[in-house]
Amino acid sequence: MKRRDLLKGSLAAGALALMPRVQAQGAPQNQPGLGRRYRNLIVYVYDGFGWEDYAIAQAYARRRLGRTLALERLLARYPNGLINTYSLTSYVTESSAAGNALSTGVKTVNGGVAVHADGSPLRPFFAAAKEAGKAVGLVTTTTITHATPASFAVSNPDRNAEAQIAEQYLAFGAEVYLGGGDRFFNPERRQDRKDLYAAFAQAGYGVVRTPEELARSNASKLLGVFSEGHVPYEIDRRFQGVRVPSLKEMVQAALPRLAAHRNGFVLQVEAGRIDHANHLNDAAATLWDTLAADEALEALTAFVDRHPDTLLILVSDHACGTGALYGTGRSYLESSLGIDLLERERASFEFMGRALGGSPDAAQVKETFRALKGVALTDEEAERVVRAVRERVFWPEGVRFGIQPANTMAWAMAQRDARRPDRPNIGWNSGQHTATPVILLLYGQGLRFLQLGLLDNTHVFRLMGEALGIRYQNPVMSEEEALEILKARPVGMRHPEDVWA
Repeated sequence: MKRRDLLKGSLAAGALALMPRVQAQGAPQNQPGLGRRYRNLIVYVYDGFGWEDYAIAQAYARRRLGRTLALERLLARYPNGLINTYSLTSYVTESSAAGNALSTGVKTVNGGVAVHADGSPLRPFFAAAKEAGKAVGLVTTTTITHATPASFAVSNPDRNAEAQIAEQYLAFGAEVYLGGGDRFFNPERRQDRKDLYAAFAQAGYGVVRTPEELARSNASKLLGVFSEGHVPYEIDRRFQGVRVPSLKEMVQAALPRLAAHRNGFVLQVEAGRIDHANHLNDAAATLWDTLAADEALEALTAFVDRHPDTLLILVSDHACGTGALYGTGRSYLESSLGIDLLERERASFEFMGRALGGSPDAAQVKETFRALKGVALTDEEAERVVRAVRERVFWPEGVRFGIQPANTMAWAMAQRDARRPDRPNIGWNSGQHTATPVILLLYGQGLRFLQLGLLDNTHVFRLMGEALGIRYQNPVMSEEEALEILKARPVGMRHPEDVWA
């Protein structure tokens, strides 16, 4: 029997069959368990979030806001550890393979949603939970059809086929979908002219498009799409008056709808634009989306406190960019000034790019950076930005294949004085993902103390299964098998690069 037939056969015959013990694909020497069952499950993904992001947000919250992060308090008191993030054929993952590992319990190749390299579909955990009678919710600051939320609910060989994933969501029938991505639902923007808003409304969903509509809606099933693409950054929502709901507001809309279901629910929340800000090397955008994620975390932990039959799993899928606060001054005594200087920043590079347009001059660039980033560029730096925007001459060479022209805009305002910074002393090596281990944290009532240590990302699947009593095993593919399949795949069938990976 061919391996592909074997994979399909095993999936069809027993995807939801009870297993004596579901093994994670990695780190078999370390398999901590929960020791109890829960009715509800919340999986909170900090996309593209690394420890330097945490350190900067922690310092800013303490130094400029006079408070500690909710995440800091949880890390001090509740079980937490690290996960390895590598995908099946690459030590640097992207979001679909990372989401697949969390949701299906097996390693996959970068690029597809809950599928193996040969196209064999895998059973996402939320699909199994739905079959077990749980209500389902997906909430994100990216497009709702993006890789991380999609990997928990549907299978698709191409993570970028978001118009198709939107149709799959309609068939899947989760109770709540909240995020961005109007172009995948709106008949005026879809290539096939299908009106998915009307289709969702016909299927019983309340369809909302603004924060006001979200607040007013009393629909039990909800589709909320609040932007053409990804939901704008928190820094732009907060300081530039961009009218979209915060992540906390979306969470607060989802929770009561899901909690109304007698069999319990599963909810994935994604702070997805932390990753995007790190791709852009935009320290202030990363900071404010991390702070917004922390406000949503406060709402989630408050819900868990009121509902002791709920488990919250907080996890990062990978790190990105790893912008770090570097020491500066004699004995690093001036280092904390970089945190203070972030307070001047009032917009993302994404917002600034729209403000500059496609043909700015140096004077316009200097004024935009002064007003929105609190940085006085030199003539030479302003001219570099002009050339990046107008001529696509990017700088420095080391990040030319990052997210441009934003990476050039970031380097143009980099710290220049090692003695006492007049610009944030936050540096970047790249605008790409990294291989570093990232955070895993558990929060829930009645948890016995766990020492999680270092785990593989596939172990999250086992924790979810144990929490809800849903045990099954997806087919495993080896790295060698995947590489053989990829080698035989025609170039035209390779997954296109996604700049927001």
